[in-house]
Amino acid sequence: MPLWKCRVVIAGIGLLLPMPADSLVYQSPVQVGQSGAKGVVLTPTEEKDSYEIYSMLLKTEMPPQWNIAAWVITQETQTYPAIGTSDGAICLQPAKEQESTYLPLIQDFVAKNRKKLVLEYKFDLPQYALVAHDVVLSALAFNASVLFHVSAVGFNRDHTRALVYVGHHCGSLCGGGTYHLLVKKDGPWRVDREYRGVSCAWAS
Repeated sequence: MPLWKCRVVIAGIGLLLPMPADSLVYQSPVQVGQSGAKGVVLTPTEEKDSYEIYSMLLKTEMPPQWNIAAWVITQETQTYPAIGTSDGAICLQPAKEQESTYLPLIQDFVAKNRKKLVLEYKFDLPQYALVAHDVVLSALAFNASVLFHVSAVGFNRDHTRALVYVGHHCGSLCGGGTYHLLVKKDGPWRVDREYRGVSCAWAS
């Protein structure tokens, strides 16, 4: 069955045209700023799978017409904008019969995202830069049309399912983000189409 989505849409639509890929000034990954915060520490397996998941989803976060060839990514993880909540997992409600499968995954996601994960240069992307949260506006120096952000990835106990939030900002009234549920069975990570619960997305 399809994933049910509770969509939160911010009033107003930003009129921002995508910039050509060749207008970006990346030569090689350049780290802008540093973060001294001590946050989430991943196991080697979690780290490997997290960056595999990030790389896969970031490549498809924007529609093809944006022609994204290089990415500017916020260095510290961010999760869904939890307006009026504090658990970091707004609108994640598995179907009753699937609670034993998905609640441990959601709980791990919430626990990991109570702190910040400082991302490293381990993405499988052609060109990208990590921008520290406190100097996020310096992304403009790269002539980037989109700023991406990701959460820490939650995993179930046997490491076959994953939950992550991916979002983007592309102007003052242009942006969006959503949760992604993934599954890994005899191959690479892929979209989990077995989930029959409620999730959320936002767009402006």
